[in-house]
This record gives sequence, C-alpha cells and structure tokens, in this order.
Amino acid sequence: MKKIYLSICAIAVAVTSFAQQNDVKTTDFSLNTSKFHWYTSNEDVSKAPPFWTDDLSDASLWTMTDYAHAGTQNWVIGTAAPSGSFSNGMGAIASTTAANGFAMYDSDALATSAANAQDATLAFNNSIDCSLYQYVNLSFESYHRVFHDSVFVEVSNDNINWDRYQVHSDLGVNDASDNPEVISVNISSTAGNQATVWFRFRYEGEWDYAWMLDDVSISETPNNAASISDAVQGGWWVNYANVAGGALAGFDFTFNTNSQLAVNPYSFEAVLHNNGVAPQNMMLHAEVFNDQGTSVFTSTSNSILLDMSHSVDTFACNNTFTPTVNGVYEMRIWGVGDSIVTDTAILISVVNDDIYGRDWNQAAGSWRVGRDCGGMVLGTSLDIYANETVYALQVHIDAESVIGTSLFVALYENDASGDPVYLTQSDDYTLTANDLDNWITVPFDGGQDVFAGTSYLATVGGYANPVDTFQVSVSGNSQGATCWIQDNGCNLGSGAFGDWYWISDIPMIRMSFDPASLDVDNVIAGEFNIFPNPNNGVFTVELNNVKADDYKITVTNILGETVYTSSKEITTLTSERIDLSDLSKGIYMLEVSNSESTISEKIIIE
Repeated sequence: MKKIYLSICAIAVAVTSFAQQNDVKTTDFSLNTSKFHWYTSNEDVSKAPPFWTDDLSDASLWTMTDYAHAGTQNWVIGTAAPSGSFSNGMGAIASTTAANGFAMYDSDALATSAANAQDATLAFNNSIDCSLYQYVNLSFESYHRVFHDSVFVEVSNDNINWDRYQVHSDLGVNDASDNPEVISVNISSTAGNQATVWFRFRYEGEWDYAWMLDDVSISETPNNAASISDAVQGGWWVNYANVAGGALAGFDFTFNTNSQLAVNPYSFEAVLHNNGVAPQNMMLHAEVFNDQGTSVFTSTSNSILLDMSHSVDTFACNNTFTPTVNGVYEMRIWGVGDSIVTDTAILISVVNDDIYGRDWNQAAGSWRVGRDCGGMVLGTSLDIYANETVYALQVHIDAESVIGTSLFVALYENDASGDPVYLTQSDDYTLTANDLDNWITVPFDGGQDVFAGTSYLATVGGYANPVDTFQVSVSGNSQGATCWIQDNGCNLGSGAFGDWYWISDIPMIRMSFDPASLDVDNVIAGEFNIFPNPNNGVFTVELNNVKADDYKITVTNILGETVYTSSKEITTLTSERIDLSDLSKGIYMLEVSNSESTISEKIIIE
C-alpha cells in the first residue's frame, strides 16, 4: 500500500521509532542548501498579474490581535529580525521588499516557557473585491521555522465566519522554510466571485521560533498551472513496499554502493500538484545523466487526472535504475500535464564500491557532541538491503572543533519498538588540525557485520569537557524521524538522561565497507608508544616491528602550529627522545606518518 502524500500518518509505517520519540528546540541551525538536491525554475509557467497587492510598508493598514495575552504577545511590522535566544539564528526574511518592512511573529522572544499558549492574528483592515474572479489565489513571501506551532491563512466573505488554510504543513519539528518561500493558497471556495473578502494570518503555538511574511498579493487562479514537490530517488513514497518486505524506509542515498543497489535500485517518485483551474492528465518523467553528461536512463509513470476535486497525488516512474558503472549521476524528475510542465527536481547520487550515506555532501550547520554538559551521541539511520561488513564510519568534523578532542563511533541496530540496540564501538580517535572542516575515518576493530532487511544507526559520540569541544556537520533534511541525538546530561528536552531526540538535519556520518579502512591500525597501532605521558616535556617515542619506510614525527600545539618535526628511515624499530621542556604546559598532538598512513596521539605537558 503506497504512502499517500496527504496522509502524514502513512509515513510512519516505514520509519523506525524509538521508545522516546522526543523533539527538542535548538539554537543549532542549518540552511540545508546543497548542490545535491535542488529545483530548477520553469520560465514557461504563466501567472496572472495580481489585482491586489500590499508590501507591508504601512502598519496602519493592518490590525494585530493577541487573543491569548491581551496584546503583550503580538505581531509587529518593521525591519527587525527575530531576537529570541532560539529564533535569532534565523535572521530576517529576505523578501523582495524587506527593506521597507515586513510582518513578524517572534514566538521565541515573546514567550518564556512551553506552558505559554500563543494565538494571534494579523488582519488586513479592508475588504477586497474578488467579484470578477471565480478562482482566486492569495500569495505571499514567507519565512518560517517550526517547533510545535501551526500557521494559517484565514479568509472570510462576511468578516464573521472564517475559513482556514494551513501553510507550511510540510515542515517538521525544527525545519525551516526557504528564505523566502513563495506561498500561494487557492482561496476560491471562500473568495471566488465575492465582492467583500477579508483575510488574516494566524499564529497558534506556545514557545516556538518565528514566522515572517511580506509582499502579499491576490490574483486570478491561472487556467494551467502545476508544480512538483517531494521528489525522491530511494523509493520513499511507493517502492519501499516492494523491497525488503516493506520493512525499510526507502531513503535517498546520496552515496550508494553497488552491493545495495543490486537489491534496492533507484526509484524515481514525486508529488505532483495541479495548481490551475483546468484539469490535467499528469505524468511523472525521470531522466538520468552520467558524469559525462550522457543520458543513461529514462522512465515515466502512469497518467493520473488531477482536477479541482483531486488536485494532488503521488507518482512513481514505472522502471527502476541500477547503474553499471561507478560515478556521479544527475537525476532529473519533472511532471508533464496536458497543457503544462512543472519545474524540474535535480537530485545527485554518487555510485561507488564502499561508501554509504544520506548527507548532501555540503556542510550547512552542525550539532555539538562533546559538550560541557555531557557527551552526546549523534546518529544517522542507514538501512541495509544486502549483507555487508562495516569496517569504519566516516564523520565530517566542523571547523569550530578543538584539536586534541577524543571521540568514538558506534553502531546500533534500530528497534521499531524501543531504543536502538548497541552493537559495537571503536577505540577513541583524537582530532588533529587536519581533521577540522574535514572527513575522518574511524575504524571498528575487525569490522561489524550488518544484515539485509535491517536498519542501523551509525553514530559518533563524545565526552563531557569543561568547554564544548567538537561538533559534527549536518547536510540536508532528514526523511522522517530517522536522525537522532542522545541527551547525556544537557537537558535538551523534558526526557530523562540517555533519552533519544530526533532531529530534522542529516548528520554527515557514512558507513565504509572498505577493509582498507583498517590500514591505519594495521600499519602502526599496537607498535607505537609514548612514555611517559603525561610528562614534563621530555618523553620517548618508540616504534617497534613497523614496516620499512620513511617515517615523520610531528608535534603541533592546540592552534595547529608545528613545534617539532623529524624524519628518518626506519626498517623495523626506533626509539627517539624528544625534549619540549621549553614549551608551555598544555595539550599537544604527536603525529607519526609513513607513505601509507598516519596515526596521532595526544600528549600532555604538565
């Protein structure tokens, strides 16, 4: 049974859920922009010019009403950005006429706790004459970040009874819209052929983020108009049910392996909308290009009639795609009707032998993991369709992380009825200067087998420190509640210590099926010693039973500056005394490298 777009609860059937399905308000904020996922603009789409507009430059034309707090928590019209401790990271709306004013409800700045209900409207003072138009759309530029709130356009033709149209209903907890996003609401059922039409914007929440809007217009609904949304390549809407017995979610894997694609090939699906008056027989199209720009695959869906009574549906192309050559693939997905073509969704996926991940490959924010309040665990759900061995996890470390920080990676099995089940954990890994704003590979000792039909949580964890020490980059929007953070002492929400909270960002954490990921340990680890450590600046580095090669020893301070370096050819063993007693007390990183690998160790001078 397919997941119907309009039925949000249908999504849950393919999404792992923990016992603690908490959500948490956060100052961490990502823009979720990427070259791995975007939409083109179809310039051929014609839109009727508006017959009414307002740019919110004159606050006297609008009435702000606070129903919950007698005017103390109300809308404002001006140019100031949100100022709450959580909402200020959003910045101001980047609307067309933002410089001359816009409307804002800054829920975060106005409230102080989740017990604070909020209900406020922003109403245009006068009625608008829509009597010449049977079909009418109200449009505006909007910027909204969601927590537990809901936002609406309300329309009336008597200024007493109001019809409600929810907007931004596609956003999940902590998700933000584009800045700005152009919203167009078909209000024909209320406003069509009506001589007096009133409208207002309504905010209902408690203690959330903010909603900003600007440049409002009303126009005749075009005869032919259509749009595409929620385009996917992993089978999220339909094909998930045809693979692995429907037990797995059908994620979009932006880094996919041949072993997994052999069982779960790319499936192209999207939601198509008829936004016009005329009925349209809509069909979904998909075309794939390789990294040489050559078309290597095309497919279409069955046709579905979309009209005023049934204006939106989910479409899936009839054929799936299994690449035969590694490389970067550009996937173009669009809808075609009788008289209209939608924008084109463009998705990117990299096919390779060993790396498996969901992130969009462009850091767009971060989550703190090693914190002063506790060591958190951050994870991404990755579904397995064919048996494999995970030899390591790859993690992208944010540039603001601290050199010398210790971290670990761990693997869990997702449990549909409870918290994830712990499977294995790596040895500690210590960050070096080269790791900041970069990928690191952290191996599991001997690797961990993973099995077809099973969902896993790939995680990175940290330790409590006097100050925050490292952050993990995020990139892209998570499909459903499938990315998580474990709260180990930082009180992210109302749950207990160790509870898991879902996040809307995708942490940049990937599986590696490459046995070579273990090479660092095999070349040096276990035969590399520093003693004493901690020390007074004088210590010995010993390498024993190592491969014959040229070796380099480098010591850097916490700023990444080199304070010591030496190079020599080693056949089997060496012992080198190093004197850094003239340096300040503190933490330093010692790195030993040969032509094949590098290993680092933290040293402490007391």
